[in-house]
Amino acid sequence: MPLVLVQGAVIECTHQGKLELVAGDPRVTVQSKGVVLAGKEGGLTFGSPATPVPGMIAPCTASSPTGPQPCVVAPATPAGSSKKLTLGGAPVLLATAAGITASGQGPGAWKVSDPGQSVLETL
Repeated sequence: MPLVLVQGAVIECTHQGKLELVAGDPRVTVQSKGVVLAGKEGGLTFGSPATPVPGMIAPCTASSPTGPQPCVVAPATPAGSSKKLTLGGAPVLLATAAGITASGQGPGAWKVSDPGQSVLETL
């Protein structure tokens, strides 16, 4: 079973960007970190050296002819959301979460590199 994502989980894009998820839902915590609900990842940006964002670990290297244009995260595919564990009607995100990104270099992809905890698993 895949691990549940919590505040502090790390996602990465195809352009070497790494981003720590800085928000979790405090109604359910694992090791004092709130779980991340599906859909909360949508719209996040990885940031660039010129425009860092909260939680940026490594900048996205994607650019356009006008300069850096880092990846923006689309919501995870349904396979990355729990079928069993929900909170307020929204499923939690899992370590299997992945999706597409949009950037100055066109479409890319993102995936989870660290779920932020090693205790709670679910389907």
